[in-house]
Amino acid sequence: MTTRILPVEEWPRLDGTLLDPSWRTFEPENVRVVVIEHEGRIVGCTAFLKVWHVEGPWVAVEHRGKAGVLRRLIRAAKALCLDLRTREVWMMTHTPETAALCRRFGSVTPLTCDHFAVMME
Repeated sequence: MTTRILPVEEWPRLDGTLLDPSWRTFEPENVRVVVIEHEGRIVGCTAFLKVWHVEGPWVAVEHRGKAGVLRRLIRAAKALCLDLRTREVWMMTHTPETAALCRRFGSVTPLTCDHFAVMME
């Protein structure tokens, strides 16, 4: 067996793994894909992504349903993404309301699994 970092030009080999179709949205400068190969076939893989995580998008109750605060929040977030030169951010939600708020920022790909903050000590 071989363990290695999969070069970007080989990412299409990730089709059929858990990283399919996610790899198509990866920004190569922010991702490293580790693969385990056996007899030339990928038998294990994982991706390390350097992403911006947006935490706590929120609008005060008295300003919900009005466009002012939300519109400014969305504009500011998009401007910051341009400044950061990133196409994608991750947002965590805890309620249907915050999920709806996240969708207002733009196109979304719902992540349908649990995520954990793991300390690599």
